[in-house]
This record gives sequence, structure tokens and C-alpha cells, in this order.
Amino acid sequence: MPRATITGALWIIASALAFMAANIAIRHLGAKLPPLEMAMFRSAGGLIMVLVAWRAFLRLRQLRDPHIHLVRAVVGAVSLMALVHSYATLPVALVTAFMYVRAALVVPMARLFLGERVGPDVWAAVGLGIAGGVVALWPRLAAIGTPAAEWEVWEALILPLAAIAGAGSHICMRRLALTNPPSVVVAVSAILVTAFVAVPASSVAIEPPAADIPLLVSMALLSGLAQWFTVRGYRYASPARLAPLSLIDVPIALVAGYLLFGEVPGSMQAVGSGMIIGAALYVFRAERSDSR
Repeated sequence: MPRATITGALWIIASALAFMAANIAIRHLGAKLPPLEMAMFRSAGGLIMVLVAWRAFLRLRQLRDPHIHLVRAVVGAVSLMALVHSYATLPVALVTAFMYVRAALVVPMARLFLGERVGPDVWAAVGLGIAGGVVALWPRLAAIGTPAAEWEVWEALILPLAAIAGAGSHICMRRLALTNPPSVVVAVSAILVTAFVAVPASSVAIEPPAADIPLLVSMALLSGLAQWFTVRGYRYASPARLAPLSLIDVPIALVAGYLLFGEVPGSMQAVGSGMIIGAALYVFRAERSDSR
């Protein structure tokens, strides 16, 4: 397997882990803070991270493709607000399963907008990974039952919107990763997305409980790190090639639950996790075959 693919895969796995931890924090804070306010803090996480690494601002003069930065900020803000609202108000299993659609959308969008084509083996790996994620989540999905009567029509549409906008954001990150330093991509995104989200968030924002401020800051920093990891990964390989790896948080979460809390995975969770791991390994195998 080419070293570039291995490097890109490791960065994407690190990104999935950071996003998983950030989403856990969002779920905890969802009962105390408005979703738009959490979205604003999450987008500001990249800015906080870049402020710590202040030299990144010195690299802003290296900005390339400003129009792609703007498009990335718009779709990123839409995806962020929709996703944070979903995690805060809808069953986590439902949101997680539906966001697997993003992995499937990335493949044709990479071909359409970036001209990056993948073979049927990668399509098969994406399908296997999505199926594995649904299998692993099935016990929780089956327990959800019918939607609550108070759900509005727009709440049924917000998950597809988050998936489509999220896939578009990843395509933009791939394009920007090829022409900009990762710190510049994260800094510009943090500035623009925070500005976009701050407008609607200002009308509903409340003062966070003092006890939750460390968790809020941690959520923001984890989100910023996850974006930086993603951009780093896309410098080495196409998001279409790496799409199945974005599902790897499912088996990792099961392992963490077992090691930290003694939670023994059920049979469907084990089977689904095996399918996801198999999809990731299949991507590596396909990459090796392509390089011969």
C-alpha cells in the first residue's frame, strides 16, 4: 500500500475519533444550551486552536482559492447547524446512521467536482461500511419506534440537508488541502463559519453554566482538531478513497466501551463492526492493487 494512503488513513481515523468525542459532548450539553449556540462554539474551536498556534495567522497571506474557502464556509455552516441540532434533539443512533449517507455521497461528488474517479471496489467498500454501521446500530434504531408526533416537517429534512452539505464540505476540504496549508484552511473556515453561525445564534444564546464551560471548550477544541486532521488526511488521498474510514468510530466506540466501562458488545454490534473494519481493509487492498 502506498505510504501516502496509509498516512491519509491515519489522519482520517484520528479525525473520526475527535468528532466522536465532540459529538458526545454535544449530546451532554444539548439539554442545557441552544443548538445554535453550540454550533457557534464548535465552529470557533478551530479559531481557538489556531490562536494557540499563532504562527498560523502569519500564513494567511498564502491563501489560495478564496472562492472555494467561501463555498466551504457556507456548506460547512449549514452542515454544522443541521448536525448539531440533530444530535441535540434527535436520537443519536438515528443521526449517526443517517450521516453514513455522507460517505456514499462523497464518492460521486469527488468525481463530479474534483474529477477523482474510484473503481467499483471502493464503491463496494463504501456500501459494506454503511451496511455494517446500520447493522451495529440496529438494536438502538429498532428501539426508536415511530417519530414523535411533535416532530415538524423540517426536522425530517434536516438530516438529509446535513448529509449533503457535509459531503460538499469534505469535497471543498480536499480541494483546499491541495493548495493551502492545513492551518490556513482551519483558520479561514473558523473565522467565516463562526461569523455565519453567530448571527442566528445571537438571538438564542444564553450564558453557559460555569460547570459546563470546560466541556464546552473541550468540544470546541476537539472539533477544531478534527477539521485539521481531516485536511491533513486529504492532502494525501481523495475523500472518495478514504470514505469508509469515516465509519471507523463505531468499532472504536465499542472497544472503548468495553475497556472503560465493561460494556460487552452484542452480536449485531460485533458483526457490524467487523463489516466496517473489513470495508477499511478493502480500501487498502484496492489501493495496493491500483498501485501495481
